[in-house]
Amino acid sequence: MKKFTLGFIFIIVLAIGAGIYYVLTNLDALVEAAIEEHGSKATQTAVRVDKVRIDLIDGAGAVYGLTVANPKGFSDPHAFSLGQIRIKIDIQSLKEEPYVIDEITVRAPQVFAEINKDRKNNLNELKKNLPIGTATAKTKQEKTTDGPRLIIRRVLFSDGNIQTKVVQLNKEYQVKLPTLNMTNVGGKNGATPAQIAKEIIGRFTDMAVAEVKKQGFNAELDKLKAGAKEKLKEELNIKLEDQLKGLLPK
Repeated sequence: MKKFTLGFIFIIVLAIGAGIYYVLTNLDALVEAAIEEHGSKATQTAVRVDKVRIDLIDGAGAVYGLTVANPKGFSDPHAFSLGQIRIKIDIQSLKEEPYVIDEITVRAPQVFAEINKDRKNNLNELKKNLPIGTATAKTKQEKTTDGPRLIIRRVLFSDGNIQTKVVQLNKEYQVKLPTLNMTNVGGKNGATPAQIAKEIIGRFTDMAVAEVKKQGFNAELDKLKAGAKEKLKEELNIKLEDQLKGLLPK
């Protein structure tokens, strides 16, 4: 019986060891898959990553080529292209949830704002896809089946640009993206990856939309609306003239 018990414990230790080895040797792929899964869930569009590099010894990481696809009905393939993202991890926090990320830095993000032929704004449409609710704090007793709880102490977007396109006017122009500095994302007790993705993307989208409006995006939209009204007015006048001609004696 004693030999059986020791053998059983030995098998458990081997299984745990194999699991840890698998996680450590496949950590980059696991993080990449998590970003794509939870990012796509938050935006309801395709979120893709070129590659991920995580170094747990130094508590550092990097994400390359992260893109967020446009909703349907827009000409550009992407709404955002975040290029290179640097991550600093609190190694001591990895012992238990919530896991803490000290900082996420996104340098030179690119936003592709567009008014399509239906006069819809892609950034507003993308925001409509985001789930209701925010990355609110959860109690330690509250469990979730939607991934581990995380806290991000700082998220920084800087040196970005917005490529603005108005399809019906065949017009494009560049807008400088302001710096976005978010702190304590996830609250005191952490939030799920999907909730955090929703909050970050929501704040980033709001900032981009506000800047585009300030730089004349709304004026372009007003031109389109005015043009549509004028065209409708002309069509109504033509129809009215045709009807009047039909009433006149021949």
